[in-house]
Amino acid sequence: MTETIAAIATPRGAGGVAIVRLSGPDAVAIAAALVGRPPAALADRRLSAGVARDDDGARLDDVLVVAMRAPRSFTGEDVAEIHGHGGVVNAGRLLRAVLARGARLAEPGEFSRRAFEHGRLDLAAAEGLLGVIEASSERAWRVAQAQLEGRMSERVAALRARLTAALAEIEACVDFPEEGLEHLAATDVAAEVAAIGAACAALAATFRLGRALRDGVEVALVGAVNAGKSSLFNALLGRERSIVSAEPGTTRDYVEARVEWDGVTVTLVDTAGDRIATEDVERRGVELGRERSRRADVVLWIDEAGAAPPAEVLEVLGDAAAARMIVVQSKGDLRPAVAGTVWTSARSGAGLDELRARVLAVAGALDGGSDEVIVTSERQRGLLAGAAEAAAAAAAALTNAVPLEMVAVDVRAALAALAALTGDEVGDDVLDVLFARFCIGK
Repeated sequence: MTETIAAIATPRGAGGVAIVRLSGPDAVAIAAALVGRPPAALADRRLSAGVARDDDGARLDDVLVVAMRAPRSFTGEDVAEIHGHGGVVNAGRLLRAVLARGARLAEPGEFSRRAFEHGRLDLAAAEGLLGVIEASSERAWRVAQAQLEGRMSERVAALRARLTAALAEIEACVDFPEEGLEHLAATDVAAEVAAIGAACAALAATFRLGRALRDGVEVALVGAVNAGKSSLFNALLGRERSIVSAEPGTTRDYVEARVEWDGVTVTLVDTAGDRIATEDVERRGVELGRERSRRADVVLWIDEAGAAPPAEVLEVLGDAAAARMIVVQSKGDLRPAVAGTVWTSARSGAGLDELRARVLAVAGALDGGSDEVIVTSERQRGLLAGAAEAAAAAAAALTNAVPLEMVAVDVRAALAALAALTGDEVGDDVLDVLFARFCIGK
């Protein structure tokens, strides 16, 4: 934290502008020196034009320089930015010039980590920032922006306040045992602790949707040769991506394409028809399709007669295949619907909306709740689940007249889990892992 760090903050490659960002005690002085001015000449939050030069005085680029002095900056430290022309070589020369003047290259996520260390954002907001950067759909972006804005932190703070109040009641009864359990029963502390645990569990349960929004959903189309997989694939995609032919085995390898449904990025994978292959290339194509299907979040078993998949297919797809499988009756314009299947027609488009909804439901991405507070990381989910479990244990202990000292231990465990979610109680190892996911320069 005593060092000044620097990095290129814009994407690598050709572009109109490249930004070199600095943060730390010498950030403004280094940026000012780059354009041959004293630090005081850089007014706070005002762009100044200048010519950047290296240590030997050689001209580098026409630039704009801006100083953002502490504490009113992203990191909470002195921050400076040099805005030059885009391009890998140009940005690299500007970066080397500031490193030569005493800055060091930033680690991935180090700017954001310094913002966390200086209290400019908490850990939940930092994860929201990462989500904004990585968002692949409008809905994922909205969820991440809400988390960056502090909606998740506000919800957790409210739960912590309620739990702290309950703990105060419990500890008062420990200090004044003549009040004891009768007082707690009269004030419904057990019911309040149970309600807090249920709220934590409900929040943790939004992770299926959050994960789908963050990572997308992978859907494999599986079935026998000429079952209509490629036609359905194209119909769901809305354009021809996979070759359709009456000739058996047209799809020899898997074909994939992305589409967006209800704000969720969906990757459709059209696999080779499941069959006994006689050629090496054909055999490898079938094997690759099976491997992708085993990894898929949802498997569509395509059959024109609406028949369920044979046991050997379920065995190939691995554990929990039935739970993530949807039986789809294809070529619906030729046959009546079969109960228990999703009846579709690639030709007319019948049943496609129902199939899309079923896919999102199986993937846990059909939650119609608010996008403001959705858990988006396994870390958040685990801490909320732990808080829910500890709160439920405390509520049960209160009901069963367990010694209050033991009840207080469970309540404190729930509070610690909630505190760790926003970063109030978290170790350096967790911070190292989380911020390492960020790009250099952010």
